[in-house]
Amino acid sequence: MDVKITEIKVVDVENRVYILGEKIGQGGQGAVFHVKDDADIAIKLSTDKEGNPLQDDTAIKNISYKLNIIRKLPLPQNINLSKPLSILKSHAGYVMTFMNEMKSFESFLKLHQKIEDNDIPRWLKNEAGDPIQDAEVWINFCKTGSIRTRLLALYKVSELLANLHARGLVYGDISGGNLMYKELAAGIIAGLIDTDNINFAGKSKTYFTPGFGAPEITNGKSPATVYSDSYAFAVAAFYILTMLHPFKGKKVLGSDDNDDDDWANSVTVQQKADPGNFNDTGMYPWIFNQNDDSNSYGDLEQVNSLFLTPLLFALFDNTFSTGHNNPKLRTPLIRWPKAFAQAADLTIRCLSCRMTYYYDYTEDDKYCCPYCSTERCPFVLVKTYIINNDEPVYSFAHEIDKEEFYIPSRCFEAFKINESDNSVVGISLKNGFIALRLIESEYTIYIEKNNLRERFTGVYKFKVSDIQNFSITLFTKYRKVIISGGELQ
Repeated sequence: MDVKITEIKVVDVENRVYILGEKIGQGGQGAVFHVKDDADIAIKLSTDKEGNPLQDDTAIKNISYKLNIIRKLPLPQNINLSKPLSILKSHAGYVMTFMNEMKSFESFLKLHQKIEDNDIPRWLKNEAGDPIQDAEVWINFCKTGSIRTRLLALYKVSELLANLHARGLVYGDISGGNLMYKELAAGIIAGLIDTDNINFAGKSKTYFTPGFGAPEITNGKSPATVYSDSYAFAVAAFYILTMLHPFKGKKVLGSDDNDDDDWANSVTVQQKADPGNFNDTGMYPWIFNQNDDSNSYGDLEQVNSLFLTPLLFALFDNTFSTGHNNPKLRTPLIRWPKAFAQAADLTIRCLSCRMTYYYDYTEDDKYCCPYCSTERCPFVLVKTYIINNDEPVYSFAHEIDKEEFYIPSRCFEAFKINESDNSVVGISLKNGFIALRLIESEYTIYIEKNNLRERFTGVYKFKVSDIQNFSITLFTKYRKVIISGGELQ
């Protein structure tokens, strides 16, 4: 289903007129649109199976009934949901709040139909200077932030969904079209739109977006539960990270002609071969099932090295293998935020091609960018230890570039949902000096230099020219944090 709206006007119960603009996202029941000339509100329109907006009285009353339920639910405070403002009377739908400039997660998945020559970097051209096959896939992946942006956006949106589940609520229709994110200077924030299906588990009529419904949902055997939410989120997350649908393998696509297993080619073949109306009924294994390769697709080694950590793969495999037809065994939402944060914190940005990648990636025994093969850039590595324990409990890496970057609070204390991405220490490299700046004054931090420990209260600078690799130790009450540098010479 794809709703196509051109200059349509809708009217709410208070006779306010809205002109619909660009589509923001799409779910199982309809689509959400920008309102022209007002970036702070949006319109949700319910549609029929053909994608036509509904205008009958029964559909309008159904929307009103559902919105009244939402107003009575124990929704978490300070959660970024697009809240209903007013019901439409001209169509089945409603007016909702919307955060300006938020993007749908679907933006991660869109391939450029046409690319200009000046958009194509040298590493995506062959010896003749022509674009390599499927160059537009790589270009889109880079322009949308590559792996780090995806991981951070998933980290923040999984926190929102985990908050709902903690209160016994389910979202009901998770897909890439109703998960939202926005990049700010201080990080990424996330939001949820199309929220009219939120309800207590098992209490609402079940809807799903094609390709994201759990087997028990698509088969009509169960209402929406935290387990069906967990499945739909895992599908969306895997899709966002890899641009591959986890169940569209050779059995679903009806072919096994992707012999070279190149990631970009796998993406284009999969998207061209299936129109997007696939529903998982539980019949086929997922594309990277370790015990059944009958529906295999793509190169697991390449996908793991570029996009996933061992923990992320285990969480996906747990949902798509063990939990595929056994809902209670799926990875719960509460386990995803830390896994995404940990993965994002192991990425650095190539200062040549601007792609982000896991800092420990090697090729021919050399640390380098997996995309353009440029040697690994100067970076900072942070390792966190519990006092009197020699094994690190958390790691954080970041490239050293012109802009200051920030070590988050999850490096200084145990990970907490909603409370682990505060900026604590800023690091910058200017005029031959590495500068550490304390940002969060609520933390009592000590710095150790030359075997002496003193309170960290302001800015400390270290000459890069004096040391090939610097190392600084910070202490909190329960943590030791060692900040070291690599390839600074």
